[in-house]
Amino acid sequence: MTKWQTLLIKELRHLFRDTKTIIQTVVVPTFLTPLLIGGIVWYISSIAIEESKKDYEVAVYDLDNTQLLNKFEESERLNITKYEAIEDVIDSVKDGDSEIGIAVEEGFEQNLNNNVSSKITIYSKNIDTFSQAKSLAEDIIDNFENDERSDRLSSLDLDEEFINPIEILEEDLTTEKEAAGSIFGGILAFFFVMYVITGSMYPAIDLGAGEKERGTMETLISTNISSLEIIIGKMLSVTASAVLTATFSLLGFIIPLVIIFFFYADSIPESLFDTLSSLVNPTAFLGIFGLIVPLSILMGALLLAVSVYSKNTKEAGLLLGNLVIVFFLPAYIPLFNPGLELDFIGSLIPCYNLALLTNSLIAENTNWMLYLSALGSTVVYCCVAVYITYIMFDDEKIIFRS
Repeated sequence: MTKWQTLLIKELRHLFRDTKTIIQTVVVPTFLTPLLIGGIVWYISSIAIEESKKDYEVAVYDLDNTQLLNKFEESERLNITKYEAIEDVIDSVKDGDSEIGIAVEEGFEQNLNNNVSSKITIYSKNIDTFSQAKSLAEDIIDNFENDERSDRLSSLDLDEEFINPIEILEEDLTTEKEAAGSIFGGILAFFFVMYVITGSMYPAIDLGAGEKERGTMETLISTNISSLEIIIGKMLSVTASAVLTATFSLLGFIIPLVIIFFFYADSIPESLFDTLSSLVNPTAFLGIFGLIVPLSILMGALLLAVSVYSKNTKEAGLLLGNLVIVFFLPAYIPLFNPGLELDFIGSLIPCYNLALLTNSLIAENTNWMLYLSALGSTVVYCCVAVYITYIMFDDEKIIFRS
């Protein structure tokens, strides 16, 4: 057994002797994340279901007592309160007494009888994205408008085709796999990046700045083990922790999907089931894992280099906290812009290429040349990061920096 292999085994035993490492690399990504995501989905679904049954308070200004007001009063979910001034309607919405306010223009029905347009103003606060009050009111107004339009056309002996010469038909050609890639691809990649970083940060701090604090780094340097062997042993320890975390994070997503297919397939909507089915793609997961491994080496080497440079664990935590932003930001960009497409320049940006390639791998429309470009560039970055780490270990001024 070579010296670096002996050092690797020693470091792994040291790392995984700590319960915190096991929790961080195995328990959290495998069990906590599915529970967290499931809890979020359940909470959002429960709010949406509750809103679908909720009654809403509506403030109305309608001095003419129009037929439209009768339509609002007939609604089972809208509780109408009339006000004598528009300002009172606005204040009611501002103060939270009413969900929405509706102001009907004076002379509303007279304008309609004269075939003239009339105005209706809806006041609302668009903070509550689950509220259905505005959409319910708009549906009532749309139905009233359609009836009024039909009456006008009938009085002129015309039909709707006369005023609608062009009929636009929309057909969504997005496949289930493309939809799954767009919805889940960026989220999965962001979680993978997060887990790889968290899985490598603690070991990097412990094996670098931690050893300097404990005074064991000087002992290790004074042995006949070369700097290169020390780097290989420590970096593989950090990388192993990161890859292990990424592996269990993948399992954390696969296991709930398998449970859904075997036990809850009949209880979820068909469209959602088709989308989730698209995620079960061995080629996609192998492709994603192929990108995560060199990315883990890159992160592990850089984090270890910064940790070795640091005087103590406190400084290492501060510096590494700033460094992880460099990895998080590129992975976050596709989350708020799902329509992004990967190009050659984008394939050279770590984490950003992982996020977009995760989308395309799930959607099964991957450009494999860009995949190889992303993989090759990450390998090159790994070599640079390993060399930087080697410089850190080979410089006594850095090793004994205090």
